[in-house]
Amino acid sequence: MSLPVKTALKDALLDTASELGVNLSDKEFKSALADLNRWLRREAQSGWVQTRDGSLTLIHEEYGEPYHSVTAGAVRECVDKFVKPSGILKKARELEEISILDIGFGLGYNVAVALTLLKEVNRNICVRIISLEKELPNKVPPLQGQFGNYHGGLLENPDQLRDEGISFELMLGDARKTIGSIGNFKADVVFHDPFSPYRNPEMWTYDFLRCVKEYMKEEGVWVSYTSSLSVRSSLYELGFKVGSSEPVGRKRGGTVASLKAPIKPLNKNEKQKLLNSPYACPMRDPHLNWDYLRILADYRLRVTLRERELSSARRKGI
Repeated sequence: MSLPVKTALKDALLDTASELGVNLSDKEFKSALADLNRWLRREAQSGWVQTRDGSLTLIHEEYGEPYHSVTAGAVRECVDKFVKPSGILKKARELEEISILDIGFGLGYNVAVALTLLKEVNRNICVRIISLEKELPNKVPPLQGQFGNYHGGLLENPDQLRDEGISFELMLGDARKTIGSIGNFKADVVFHDPFSPYRNPEMWTYDFLRCVKEYMKEEGVWVSYTSSLSVRSSLYELGFKVGSSEPVGRKRGGTVASLKAPIKPLNKNEKQKLLNSPYACPMRDPHLNWDYLRILADYRLRVTLRERELSSARRKGI
């Protein structure tokens, strides 16, 4: 990490602490700064890479992260982290129309895989999709085989999909701004797939998730690859039931949430982490306009305050 970035992290932490009136000890400041440096450290170079299942993905130049899991496989992640845990294939057998809110269109893989599998289950199902994405990459690795047809249609000529009962709208720009323009839409399923919470925190705050909730049916299901304690605590505070999906390509599973639909609950260990970890507090962006450093600095200070609360409770034997 370059010296200007390290300086920016220190400034963001100090400025935010001053705004919140939080006095940090030297130990607390060093610990917080170490977390910020670790969260933003780049781990990969940009470019195309082949994933474990043979499908390609792209590593984002700015975020330094792949769009999909390299260890699980890009297509496998779409199927096992998003489509199957969402219950959307079961819904396709029962409903005439499915609505999907896709947060983080990325390379279009999640939507293409979902459409392919939905049409295999019910050829006559109508599907309405709204995808939000900051910007599309200059060149997208094409999906091959059974998923290639819908993937090519989404990228090159989405209007032709209407012949199959598919309505697709891609809204480009900062999703915190564009989400308010969705209009009359309620999702059966939300695919929440931005870059990771520490690299792309704008898309994972309590405040943005509250906006997402407004466009979900009460029995709708929210799914994501992340098991972030911050994200899960935000979902809980927003009134969701929170569960986990099966691990794919790593030890931890993803997250599944719904207001009313039955979901697999978190296991005992996951529940304990939400109760006892200082990191189990929401990221905030109250006006949906903070930059990523402001969000992360604010969150890390909230972690410090929670550490103090938990420490005090332990001393009192609570």
